[in-house]
Amino acid sequence: MLDSFVLFAEAAPAPQGGGDMMFFIIMMTAVLILMWFLLVSPQRRQEDRMRKMLNSLEKNDRVMTVGGLIGSIHSIDKEQNEIVLKVDDSTNTKIRFHLTAVSSVFPKETNDKK
Repeated sequence: MLDSFVLFAEAAPAPQGGGDMMFFIIMMTAVLILMWFLLVSPQRRQEDRMRKMLNSLEKNDRVMTVGGLIGSIHSIDKEQNEIVLKVDDSTNTKIRFHLTAVSSVFPKETNDKK
C-alpha cells in the first residue's frame, strides 16, 4: 500500500506558479495605484496651492506664520526667499522670516479701518 502512495505522489503534476505570480503582480499594481491616489496626489495638490499662495503675496497683505505670528507684509524679496513682516504699528516692529514660514493669508478687507 505504501508503494502505491509513493507512485501516486510521483505521478502528480508539479503545481504551476504562473497564475499566482500574475495575481501578485496585479495586486501590487493595484496597491501602488491606490497609494498614489491616497498619498502622493493630495500632497502634490497641497504643494501647488502653497506655491500659488506664496507667489501671489503682495505688500500690505496680512499673513500668519507657521509659528502663529500675525502681521502685514512690509517687503518681499523672492530671490532671497525672505519676507519682512510689520507686527506692531505703534512701535513699528518688523521681523524678517523665510518666505516658506508663511502659512496662510488673511482675506483682504473691503473697508480699511486704518
